Amino acid sequence: MEPLRPASAEEILQLIHIYEQSLPDSIQFVALLQNISRINAKLYGSDLEEVSHRLQKTVYVPGGESANRFATFVAISREEDPFVLVHTLQNPPVELSDALRKTNYINWDIKPTFVIGGNKAIRASLHQVVEEKALRLQSRSDCINFWMPREEAANVSFDVPNNVQLKLLTKEHGRILNESWPFRYRTSQRYIESAIEHSVGLGLFDKSSAELVAFVFMNDHDAAGHLYTVPDRNNRGYGTTLAKALTRFIAIQFKQHVHTFISASNERSIRLFEKIGFTA
Repeated sequence: MEPLRPASAEEILQLIHIYEQSLPDSIQFVALLQNISRINAKLYGSDLEEVSHRLQKTVYVPGGESANRFATFVAISREEDPFVLVHTLQNPPVELSDALRKTNYINWDIKPTFVIGGNKAIRASLHQVVEEKALRLQSRSDCINFWMPREEAANVSFDVPNNVQLKLLTKEHGRILNESWPFRYRTSQRYIESAIEHSVGLGLFDKSSAELVAFVFMNDHDAAGHLYTVPDRNNRGYGTTLAKALTRFIAIQFKQHVHTFISASNERSIRLFEKIGFTA
């Protein structure tokens, strides 16, 4: 018997409300669910054919009860860009473990990428399920989450350097961003284009040449991500300008708390966001 069922729009909002009670530890789940709720409400019909499968996520919740007692959820993107995002407030995560083991919604054959929080019991449960299915698991778990409350983020101020202009990105900039991204993959350009079009992206453009010299965008976790400055324009404050601008934009335009996740080895980015006012 299938242990999960698709969540309604109202149930996703309920999950957001539940996880908001545990801020800041739950910021990544609040933001993820906000992204899914907004994208699902915005896109339908023929629009879906043009959007990255990574942005098209369905949230599943336990099907056996009317109330989701432990705020358990499994969010799964479509098959072309397979991501599975999971969490539960139950400890130990019996309900989630059973769902991962028995559900038919996860296509294990296409080797999905799992995104989970720092809960060691959930991590161990996923490892166990993978072993039972005789699959190979590659694990990378070096990211640190940072956040800034909405009220603080809305008051962040910034100055744009004189030699550049701050502009909204369009999906046509997706190719440039993708070529600069060290983690690009087969369908990543479509993902970047969709994130820019349906969330937001900001860029700094050289006033003389109109060249895009630095950029950042709001990714599918509703996080400030993919901050990049072309190598010959480093150390001019472009990264700080864009990080501040996007932080303020998310807080004011989306009325959300702001977060980002950074590799623990990326000391430069960690210093940048901490200097702005983000806390781990």
